[in-house]
Amino acid sequence: MRYKIISLSLKLTATTVALVFLVVAVYALLAVRDVSEDVERQTERLVHIRTQALEEVGASTTRYLGLPAASLMYDNDLQGLYSLIQPVVEASSSNDVVFAYIVAENGRVWVAAADAEIEAFVIGAGDTASRPFYRATGDPFAPALMETVPALYLAAYREAASGLPVGEEVTRSVWREGTQVELSLLQHTAAIVDREGTRLGFLTLAYSLEDLRAEVESIRAQGEVKKSQVKRRLGLLGAIALALGCIVAILQSLAITRNVKSLSRAAGRIAEGDLSVRTDVRASDEIGVLAHQFNVMADRVQALLLETEQKAMLEKELDIARTIQETLLPPPGLASCGPVRLAGFFRAASICGGDFWHYHGLQNGDALLTVGDVTGHGVPSAMISAAAKSGLDTLINVSRPDWSLPYLLQELNKTIFDTAQRALVMTFLAVRVRQDGRWLEVVNGGHNFPILLARRNGVAEARALVARGNRLGDERESTYTVVSTEVQAGDALLLYSDGITEYRNPEGRDYGERRLRQTFAAHLHLEPDGIVAALLNDLGLFVGAAPQEDDLTLVVAKIVR
Repeated sequence: MRYKIISLSLKLTATTVALVFLVVAVYALLAVRDVSEDVERQTERLVHIRTQALEEVGASTTRYLGLPAASLMYDNDLQGLYSLIQPVVEASSSNDVVFAYIVAENGRVWVAAADAEIEAFVIGAGDTASRPFYRATGDPFAPALMETVPALYLAAYREAASGLPVGEEVTRSVWREGTQVELSLLQHTAAIVDREGTRLGFLTLAYSLEDLRAEVESIRAQGEVKKSQVKRRLGLLGAIALALGCIVAILQSLAITRNVKSLSRAAGRIAEGDLSVRTDVRASDEIGVLAHQFNVMADRVQALLLETEQKAMLEKELDIARTIQETLLPPPGLASCGPVRLAGFFRAASICGGDFWHYHGLQNGDALLTVGDVTGHGVPSAMISAAAKSGLDTLINVSRPDWSLPYLLQELNKTIFDTAQRALVMTFLAVRVRQDGRWLEVVNGGHNFPILLARRNGVAEARALVARGNRLGDERESTYTVVSTEVQAGDALLLYSDGITEYRNPEGRDYGERRLRQTFAAHLHLEPDGIVAALLNDLGLFVGAAPQEDDLTLVVAKIVR
């Protein structure tokens, strides 16, 4: 199955470009925001300064004109009042006064003055049809053309004039060249009070905020221009950054992916079975370390495969050795040899074992039973046991008919000693049952004592046939003695290796000779193969899943005559 992949270089390039774009975009947004905030701060500062200045000028002017206006109003001198406020309006180029007027306490407008460009202006707010207005005629008695200020506005003037003069931003309509225009004004209203404290009327000065609005708009327009310039510059910078980012990303990704692709190709060839391939990546980063480890891994895999191949060949040879060893042992099942019927069992702890057993029918009708146990297990022990079996067969076949068991062990001992050179030794037990089934002889070379089970007077009794001697291969000139005992038909003989009695269960307890004897005695009524099966079954129940650490050998023989 082929996997659909996305090139690593494409991923690295796309990631780098996206990151550069994100950084430039964030920087651009922050820069534009800073420009906008700077414009707002400038406009707010300008509005605050200009408004505060107009408020201070308006407050001082209304206070300055209040007292003279009171005297003129007391004398009903309209010309004087007009002359008082007209200069304030004419100086509008410096203080931005658009119009000024004086309203009597009863709501009548006495005098009003306006900028020369203004033909008429609205004094109060409200419905256009009913609001009072001043029409500029240049006549000092122009107030005669105006109506009375509505009570609503008069109350507002009184409230505004009840404290210190305070500016109020309002919108008023004016007519210039027959066109009505809405003006933003800062209007100051102050009470006109005579020396006795009597309020005679109100003085209102209206300062234009149009220049201030124009300056604010100019600053904002400049801010927009600056923002446009910043955007263009950042766009250019972003394009350059993206181009450089693409170039750097492509170069970097090619440098990285070239090594990665080399590793990938090498891994693919190894996956196809070419274990000779190696990578030639020269880098001082993690990829270089990975390439080095890849080569080490490839070397190790090649070595492991070679070791596996050699191990397979060795296992094959060991299987052949095991097969050969099995041919050296009697076939499983019940067998007859002279005066006995017998059965045996052998199981190696590994592929090959160091135990062996056999039986021989001698020329005079006697039966010879032998069990050997080479120290350890595995191939070396199996080779020694094979040499012992071969030597045993040779001795039996070439010796005089009257040879003895001690002679057999002495000659076999020399063979083992010369073969193993004391690197390995062997315990060996030989039992000879006379052809009449009434006597047996035992010679022991350091092996476990055989167990004789005899039924006398209806009671089964198991006893060890004690015979001692050096292990084969310990000393070249060892001598051995024979032990004889009387037997009869029905008696049973058990030969075994120490792998049986020393087999430990998961709790660490040995199976032991005592339990072996008890189980052996309990099954005397069975045939030798049945007894072997019973002994192995009891051993299995005892050890459970505990691993086998030594070779197991059992031989059971029954006297049949």
